Amino acid sequence: METGLKINVLVVDDNQINRLLMNKVISKWGATADFAENGLQAVEKITQNRNYDVVLMDVYMPEMGGIEATQVIRAKDEPYFKQLPIIALTASMLSTEREQIDAAGMNDYVLKPFDPKALFDKLSAYQKV
Repeated sequence: METGLKINVLVVDDNQINRLLMNKVISKWGATADFAENGLQAVEKITQNRNYDVVLMDVYMPEMGGIEATQVIRAKDEPYFKQLPIIALTASMLSTEREQIDAAGMNDYVLKPFDPKALFDKLSAYQKV
């Protein structure tokens, strides 16, 4: 199984089961995970901490969804906010959604329920060398 993932991930998902599952998988790989339950929390954490290597962002959440949260983050001035890799978590990938994800400035997407291997490959592309 894949291990040795040196990466700090922010998982943004309003579903607690999804967060627990992600935590289990990500920590098994040796990565560290932090969590937010909606886009507002995500924006707060990213702005305060600035220590994430990648964000896994659910597209549909209460209060503020992933698309809107990504737009808020990308609108900030510092290079960190423009360059931070943000991967959308979505249950379906219609072409309209793909356009929204790209337009918001998201770097990639992972379909839910996620395939651990696909997730590992996407995360490992962003890890610190």
